[in-house]
Amino acid sequence: MKMDISLDPKLKEDQFSAWYDPRSWRHLTDQATVESWLGRSMICPACGRQHTITTRAITAASPLADCAADLIQALGFDGRALIVMDRRTEAAAGAALAEQLSRFHPAAFVFAEEHLHADENALGQLMMGLANRPDFLISCGSGTVTDITRYLSYVSEIPFIAVATAASVDGYASATTPLLHHGFKRTFPGVAPQAIFYDPQVLAQAPPAMTAAGFADVLAKVVALLDWRLAWHLEDEPYCPLIAGLVDRAVADCLSLAGDLAWRPDQVDSQTMDRRAKACDQLMSALSLTGIAMQMMGTSRPASGADHQISHLLEMRDVKNGRAASLHGDKVGLGTLISLSMYQSLFEERSLPAQHPILPAARWAQEVRRVYGQQAATALAINEPEPPQGALWEAQKIRLDAAMNAFGYEVISSFAGLLPRAEALITAMGGPTRASQLGYTRQDLYDAVAFGKENRPKLTVLRLAERFGRLYDLAQDAADHWI
Repeated sequence: MKMDISLDPKLKEDQFSAWYDPRSWRHLTDQATVESWLGRSMICPACGRQHTITTRAITAASPLADCAADLIQALGFDGRALIVMDRRTEAAAGAALAEQLSRFHPAAFVFAEEHLHADENALGQLMMGLANRPDFLISCGSGTVTDITRYLSYVSEIPFIAVATAASVDGYASATTPLLHHGFKRTFPGVAPQAIFYDPQVLAQAPPAMTAAGFADVLAKVVALLDWRLAWHLEDEPYCPLIAGLVDRAVADCLSLAGDLAWRPDQVDSQTMDRRAKACDQLMSALSLTGIAMQMMGTSRPASGADHQISHLLEMRDVKNGRAASLHGDKVGLGTLISLSMYQSLFEERSLPAQHPILPAARWAQEVRRVYGQQAATALAINEPEPPQGALWEAQKIRLDAAMNAFGYEVISSFAGLLPRAEALITAMGGPTRASQLGYTRQDLYDAVAFGKENRPKLTVLRLAERFGRLYDLAQDAADHWI
């Protein structure tokens, strides 16, 4: 596939040139171009790697149930289907879907749990449901149902289709699976769905909090992109500016439709709901775009930064305390607001922060055991006891200084306007912007900011703050402000 790259290839020789700026690749991120990549492999004009997208279709239709059978048959599926859902999504779309799929002799698997987690228990339940070996799976739900189905699709080698019932999460198109394993949130292999189908009218009728969570999940990519690009410069982590451009476009598209996603309980007339359905359709496109970006990269890195590290530890705290989990996007939104603020505080002088003492290894291990409890052994095993020091850290600081001067300070300067705007938009949509709104204590929030990095050993603003000896002070500030 030949693409017009509109850039001088000589720019590739300079890591700080326009070649590596996500904005330089926006002309290849429109919907028509991305749709032409579905179900294909390509050699990327930006990074030179091969990217593969196994998802073959992303389709909006209303009413979806009436045409779902034809859409599925057009993909070449036949035989018996197993529809995976929970009680809420069965009522929202699953029951109607099953009625219209008679040609595929559908069976239904309905999770009965009030608060479902993607964990060993849920996976075991669904594994039992595969006893009759269906020919394909259909996940009918949002993030949790999709992730459970995705992992079972991977281990059973039974393909699956995702039917989204809420624009609440970016993971529909992902090929990796975040799961709770013995209470520790980890990323496991998975497969991407062969197709993603959704009905904009169903999305519009989902609880407003779920839509707010989806908006926050897209907004988080602002943090993820800066974390990722800095990780490339400091630690040579694989990076692709075209994929970064896809995510950057998703954020821009999401911000442009925020007004129509605001929830006004006194305005639920048909005209307002039609506008909301159109906005949810666009939000779902943005969520799918970030999922495709993860699929192309083969990791969650393009869409997951410090915000997700904070979110994952909060989710682990929910499980540990037997507490009903809040929405993934709620926690990610809170993590995004904190991460934006932390970048501003860390680099407020438009220069590298002064070096402060780091936490001694023994004290760090003690704190990890306190925070992670029974999961501490895993956290200790996948992390170094101390951040880079000496010559290695000095070399990384030289790289960081160059990267910050080339693009970092410019990006962070935009956070001054973005942070209050993001907070106001999430609030207008009915989403939370304080930890206490989700039932967390000040200690919960401090622990998530100070030690969320240990559940994903990758470079983010949390790691940068740790290396400069500032993390624990900034975590205290976050716990004071965002509680």
